Amino acid sequence: MLDLADISLVLRGTLVSPQPDRSLSIREDCVVVIDSKGFIAAIDNSTGSALADEVDTLVREGKVGQDKVVELGDGWALPGFVDTHIHAPQYPNAGMALDKPLMEWLEAYTFAAESRIDKDPAYAQRVYQKLVQRLLENGTTAASVFGTISVEANLTLAKAFLDAGIRGQIGKVAMDQNSLPSYIETTASSLADTRRFIESMHSLVASLPDEQRLIEPVVTPRFVPTCSIELMKGLSDLAKEKNVRIQSHMCESQGMVDVCREMLGGKSDVELLDQLGLLNDRSLMAHCTHSTADDLARLSRTGTAIASCPLSNVYFSAERQLPLREAWNAGVKVGLGSDISGGYRVGIDENMRWAVGVSRLREGERQRDLRESRRQEERSASLAISWKEALYLATLGGAQALGLDKERKVGALEVGSAFDAQWIQLGHPRSRVDWFDVEEEEGGVVKRVSTEEKLEKWFCNGSEVDRKAVWVQGKRVCSRPEPW
Repeated sequence: MLDLADISLVLRGTLVSPQPDRSLSIREDCVVVIDSKGFIAAIDNSTGSALADEVDTLVREGKVGQDKVVELGDGWALPGFVDTHIHAPQYPNAGMALDKPLMEWLEAYTFAAESRIDKDPAYAQRVYQKLVQRLLENGTTAASVFGTISVEANLTLAKAFLDAGIRGQIGKVAMDQNSLPSYIETTASSLADTRRFIESMHSLVASLPDEQRLIEPVVTPRFVPTCSIELMKGLSDLAKEKNVRIQSHMCESQGMVDVCREMLGGKSDVELLDQLGLLNDRSLMAHCTHSTADDLARLSRTGTAIASCPLSNVYFSAERQLPLREAWNAGVKVGLGSDISGGYRVGIDENMRWAVGVSRLREGERQRDLRESRRQEERSASLAISWKEALYLATLGGAQALGLDKERKVGALEVGSAFDAQWIQLGHPRSRVDWFDVEEEEGGVVKRVSTEEKLEKWFCNGSEVDRKAVWVQGKRVCSRPEPW
């Protein structure tokens, strides 16, 4: 018997949910009940099941209003995208200034863009409000975010996420060396401000019910070249004291690898971060494109996750891409990141497509090397990934990388999951997704394009036009304008 007071939403239609083994569950003709706290309370067939009959009765008798019922039609609901790596203050630069190698790019464009955010509160608010709007329009319901060095600007960022109803793991960037003179901290001020930021973030959500605490602070040493060992050790200790997550960048490009080894007397940034306690099961390292087998084993042993940013890495790590299949084989959690503004587009859909393309290039290189060396074909899984595996990366994989799958029940659409979801409805006149049912010549039987085939078409060609609504924790936070 359903508790009427506990029903906030009922959906009828198709439910799509990535699975932990990176397969895809497609359940058609479902009825889904969302409770008042925004969790999935029940799922069953929408015809002939006891749940469906009970829901139909409640709606017919007016005990559950029509405003609480969503008919998905021939569309589907799937988990919201999880962006595991984005630089919010760099959003004004998205789509431009991509003409330099990483280390030069930071000095020429990026530090100045972030500094401007810190100097102009009104500008910061304008940028961040537009960013969260674009994230939701593109189906992103959770993100791990780098801010700036200013506590106040980062609180503006956090409030923008909270007000928009999108999950955010927000980091005040820490850096006490190798930056612009106008955009740098002392070691002491960085540690003190990080502590103040963590405590201020906790205060922002202290009065809210647990399920509505959508934002949390993250300790964020930018990366090894801009952080002294004293600062990184202090941040590691602070993360343990406050029980907060950690994020940084690691072995992103050959230039970064070379700089780190020169600074550290031949040691890698991976070794140093581990030595300082910054690699653990609540840590997320962006890029990791130059990870060796030993590095991946270290990440697996410590429980550290990777934020893979295929589009950005094409620009800034073209010489090498993340060894994704090898990371999975080593037991490392991996999600996808847009890496604005190293990546030029808000949204994870572009990166899940690039993840497939990059993996196929890596497999092609492997096959070429095998042919040229005349070695026997290695008995290992292809380095190429499927579109279903990429969709997993964009949703459940990202949630696992951020710890949201266990801590907040995010990333899948199963009983007990938080209802963080996007409603995909094809057929809009401006959609790029077309399909054609075909009548067979013999027998006049119409062969209809299946839901799975439509899903693959949407994976390849979908856009925000196809996204009719987005929910976070059961609350609708974005709707497609109609007519559009």
